[in-house]
Amino acid sequence: MKSFSARAKDAVARADDFDKLKSCCRRAELTGFALGCGTPVLVGGEGVCFCMRTEHAASARRAVQIIRAEFAEQPVLRIVRAARLGGRTAFEVRLTAECTRKVLHGCDISFSEMTIPKHCLLKKCCRASFLRGLFLACGTIAAPESGYQMEFLLAGGRTAESVMRFLRAFCGIRAGVAERKGADIVYIRDSESLIRLLSMIGANAAILEIENVRIMKDARNRANRAANCDAANIAKVVGTADRNLRSIEKIRQTVGLQALPDALREIAVLRAEHAEATLEELGAMLVPPLGKSGVFHRLRRLDDFAASLEGKETEANHGSSGD
Repeated sequence: MKSFSARAKDAVARADDFDKLKSCCRRAELTGFALGCGTPVLVGGEGVCFCMRTEHAASARRAVQIIRAEFAEQPVLRIVRAARLGGRTAFEVRLTAECTRKVLHGCDISFSEMTIPKHCLLKKCCRASFLRGLFLACGTIAAPESGYQMEFLLAGGRTAESVMRFLRAFCGIRAGVAERKGADIVYIRDSESLIRLLSMIGANAAILEIENVRIMKDARNRANRAANCDAANIAKVVGTADRNLRSIEKIRQTVGLQALPDALREIAVLRAEHAEATLEELGAMLVPPLGKSGVFHRLRRLDDFAASLEGKETEANHGSSGD
């Protein structure tokens, strides 16, 4: 089964809005893709050529589609083993030297800088397109069950810093930069920023899946809290009833229940006969009925009476031992 990231990329890469995109947005998307997974290579007989490698086939095909539409060029698409991706299978979009010059000039990409060019920053539609290309090239999203996290794995620290500042300044997205195993990572770890970014790039199916998981988690948490609360209440009721029963037995064995005032004797008999009843249920059995606070007050007096008997026994025992 495909990962959550792969499913999200499938939906974004195969969206049926390609023909509706303006030329500036297509170039902004290609710029994001190039900065995310592109690198210059020296090819004998041609010179410097540009290669873009990604693990996601549909993303590579979309990059080829943009190059064909914008620059009337047909780059080579092939399957390779990518060292940058841990030796895993990757899809490589390789441009000829002539196509490289066209794309770099058309997208205003500099090998020496590899930062976000101005044309990707000027318009809202281009900013969203740039992020879409960057996500398709090197983005990953954690499965919703694991929490909220998106990462962009970039080849250079300058590119990572540029992307982080872009996310913060132009998109209102909280992002950070970290280094992991020699690679630079731009990460997003809060739900609001993640949802905003996914909305910008048109990953609506991913948003729905995240929201569904969040709703399920909230429902499960509420159920757990309710169960824990019920368990705590039951434990409290059982503990209180047990203390009451010990008090009643103490009184019965010493002075007898007949020594109690009528009100206390009545509640003592009811508690002894209905050990598992709640305070409200005990109150309803009295004639006339008594509220929860009234029952609580009588039972507390009952416990205090039993405690006073224990105190007298303790004093008597100390006195006899002193004699």
